[in-house]
Amino acid sequence: MALIELDFRSQALGYHEELMVMLPDRAPDKPYPVLWAFHGAGGDCSEWLRFSSVERYAAKRGFAVVLPTVSNGHGMDMAHGMKYFTMLSKELPAFLHYTFPCLSDRREDNFTAGASMGGYVAFKLALNYPDKFCAAGAFGGALDIVNIVGGTAGDKMKPNLFSNAFGSADAIRHTESDIIWLAEQLAREGRCPRLWSVVGDQDFGFGQVRGACEKFRAVGADLTALYEKGTHSFDLWDNYIEPFFDWLGLGKGEN
Repeated sequence: MALIELDFRSQALGYHEELMVMLPDRAPDKPYPVLWAFHGAGGDCSEWLRFSSVERYAAKRGFAVVLPTVSNGHGMDMAHGMKYFTMLSKELPAFLHYTFPCLSDRREDNFTAGASMGGYVAFKLALNYPDKFCAAGAFGGALDIVNIVGGTAGDKMKPNLFSNAFGSADAIRHTESDIIWLAEQLAREGRCPRLWSVVGDQDFGFGQVRGACEKFRAVGADLTALYEKGTHSFDLWDNYIEPFFDWLGLGKGEN
């Protein structure tokens, strides 16, 4: 696949941000389906390339991958920091679609996924834009975000790590950042994207992921949850990237 490294000027952030785009080697007969893949806290746009087999699967199945950098911003217009959600939801899609017209803009061809912090970003983007994304996946995702920020999620989650992005739990409850609440509103309208989650039984966030999955189902979301042996690491998650693509319905033919 072609690997394109880009800096683009974000007005929302006030600086150039890094991202990577992977495109299949062969020209498409129709626009490529697109996976938007988000890194975890402390990572950057290279994380999925360095620690997973995503490129091999994308090449085999013939879809593009967009790998943004969101630093430790949790995809938020941060309480104390940068406007990452504005960048991700408005500026970046516009930039990519005029730069790469080969990328499909159809809802049924756009999916999100994320590891750890990126799992939250993936769910938030898809649930805020259900007309643009049909499904989202989380790998050890920070999903029960209101309780994480509020310090009531259990496990070894550290709410102080989230304060710059979210402020307080009350500040995000019943807003565009409260992803379980969003799923409930969309499920009532029959517009909720499909959701998928995998987490290891030794993950420090296992309890909050399991609890969040139960809550998503309780509010009517179509969520597939996998609980497997493993830790908070691509050592586990890499084994479930291809099953996630199977679940999305992305083809297996060589592009």
